[in-house]
Amino acid sequence: MFALGAATAASAAQPLDQPVGPSLEQVLERTGEYVVAYEREFAGVVVEEAYVQHAASGSRFDSLGHLLRGNAKDRELKSDLLLVRPEGSNRWLQFRDVYEVDGRAVRDRTDRLAKLFLQPSSSTSKQVAKINDESSRYNIGSIIRNVNVPMLALAVLMPQNQYRFVFNHVEQPDTALGADTWKIAFREMASGTMIRGAGDQDIPVEGYFLVDASTGRVRFTSLIAQNRTVHAKIDVAYAEDAKLGLFAPHEMTESYTQSADGATVEGHATYSNPRRFQVKVDEKIAPIIK
Repeated sequence: MFALGAATAASAAQPLDQPVGPSLEQVLERTGEYVVAYEREFAGVVVEEAYVQHAASGSRFDSLGHLLRGNAKDRELKSDLLLVRPEGSNRWLQFRDVYEVDGRAVRDRTDRLAKLFLQPSSSTSKQVAKINDESSRYNIGSIIRNVNVPMLALAVLMPQNQYRFVFNHVEQPDTALGADTWKIAFREMASGTMIRGAGDQDIPVEGYFLVDASTGRVRFTSLIAQNRTVHAKIDVAYAEDAKLGLFAPHEMTESYTQSADGATVEGHATYSNPRRFQVKVDEKIAPIIK
C-alpha cells in the first residue's frame, strides 16, 4: 500500500529581462501526466533483466574478542520484467518473472505463474503481497526487501501522490543533457510512508528526478529510503527505445546497509529487448500474459 506525504514548493522567480520558463508546479503537472500515460503504455511491454546481486553479512566478534569478517555471496538472475494490475486494484505493480538463477532454469516457473495469475486471491491486498513476494523470492542477503524494481520511484510523481511530498527545482551546473532537463529533488514528509519497515515502521524516502521540463518525460530517478535500521539507495537510468517509441529502464544500481551489524547488499541490473505482449483479461481472473 502506498501512502505518501506533503506539498510542493514554488519555483524561484525569473529575472524580468529573461523569458519566463515553466513553474515547478507546471513541470510537476506535466510529469504526473507523463507517468500516468507511461504506465498505461508500459503495461503492454516486457523487458529482459540481467541482474547481479552481491551480499555480505556484517562483521562480528567471537568469544575471545577476535574480529570475524562476514560471509559474502553473489547471485545472477535473468528475468522478464512487466507491469501487472492485481484484480480489484487501481494501480500497477512491477513483476519480476525470474526464469534463470545462477545459470540454471527455474523449474517451477509455469506452475508458479499459473498459481499467481490464474488463481488470484480474493483479497486485493493479498494478491499484491503475492506479486511482491514472487518478485523478490530469489533475493540474497539478510536485508529483506521487495523495493528492488526499477519503476518504484515513479509512484512519487503520480498526480494523486504528489501533494504528499515536498519538491524543489535544483539548479545544475552540468547542462550536458540540455537546458530543458530539470533536476527535481523530493522528500517524503508524512507518516504512513510509501515504504514500510519491520513491524510496519515508517521508512521515509527522498531523492531526485531528471525530467524534461517541456514534456515531463523522466530520464533518471534516484531514491533513498532510510530509518534507524536500514539505508537503501536505488538509482535508475532510462533510455529511449526507437522501436517502441518510449523510454524504458536501461540500468539500475542499488545498495542497502543494515545499521545493526553492517550487513550490505549491492545490485546492478541492465535491461534489454523491450517488446510488446498481449494480455487477455477475464472478469474473474487477473491478467494472463501471452
